[in-house]
Amino acid sequence: MGTVAAAVALVACLPEGAPPWQVDHPIAAAIRVDIAKRGPYGPTSPRPDRVIAAAMPGDEIRFTPFLVGPDGPLDLEAIAPAWFYCQASRCFNEVAQPEALRDCATEPLGPETTCRIGTGATATLQLGELSSLGLFGDPPSVYMISGTPGGASTTRCIDRLQNVASATETLQDCILIVEPLPIGPVWRLLFVAAFLGLPDAIPLDSIPIEVRSAEPSLFPELRPFELTITAVDGGDRQTVAVSGDTVAVAPGDTINIRAPVDPFDAQLYYRTLIGGDGLPVMQAQFESFGSSWLLTAAVDEPTYGVQEATWEVPADASEDIHGYYLLSDTRSIVWGWLRFEVSGVSGVSGP
Repeated sequence: MGTVAAAVALVACLPEGAPPWQVDHPIAAAIRVDIAKRGPYGPTSPRPDRVIAAAMPGDEIRFTPFLVGPDGPLDLEAIAPAWFYCQASRCFNEVAQPEALRDCATEPLGPETTCRIGTGATATLQLGELSSLGLFGDPPSVYMISGTPGGASTTRCIDRLQNVASATETLQDCILIVEPLPIGPVWRLLFVAAFLGLPDAIPLDSIPIEVRSAEPSLFPELRPFELTITAVDGGDRQTVAVSGDTVAVAPGDTINIRAPVDPFDAQLYYRTLIGGDGLPVMQAQFESFGSSWLLTAAVDEPTYGVQEATWEVPADASEDIHGYYLLSDTRSIVWGWLRFEVSGVSGVSGP
């Protein structure tokens, strides 16, 4: 998910034959990286109700996955994902060699070797100083390996990975995902300097004040969902639900979900590009919102409008349908989910 701008691409590939919006087996829908404890270089949030979404040297960062399946979000405490810190190009190969792994300590932004963070529903990592400028094309990343309910355990998945050359078992029941750390804009500029072959980092005082004082990346707010449910006979009913709520629907209902966003969550930020003369160019732009829904039923493709989606409950639906919502603001991602209880009665209830 580079920065979390790439996080929208985290949705795992589904087996051939299943549409990309259908969740018919456990997947990693997203991984969130936020700041558990701010370090000396980390900015403070300009809004007390928003959380910083970009890591800096010296920060203690926290990883939280959104793992989902046909029966709802996965029980993270039960499956206890395993976490590793690595450079993106080395994650798979180095974790597959257990003798080369060590436990993480305070790790530089630019890991020298892959290390074990630990296991659990979430994980934290203490970042040290910026140690390498050669990270522009090979970013520092977190690598998560997880088991699945009814499938292989996390421990078994790691065993399979580390014995993949000789084992007859596959990684089919496991979830593996690499997520680049969302690095703050000043340090990304330093990476570009290394990419260009400059002998040293660009002095901080040469970075325009607009870049150094630009708003730090903040997670957008996940607001309540506004639903309009249209029955087969044409009758409408409206309801409001928050993430984790249960909404009663009937077969054949058309579900329109509006997921409003705070327009002030669209921040101004700077991208660092390579200009025609081969030198870094800083380009200002505003974040833009993008969203999608993943559903556990074999529905027709949802249609999307401005901050809304519409889909139809299959006429033969008899089991609960889970809807997973992903909201990106270009640099970060948040999520929510709703359980649609298929019955003949409308309503909404909490988790």
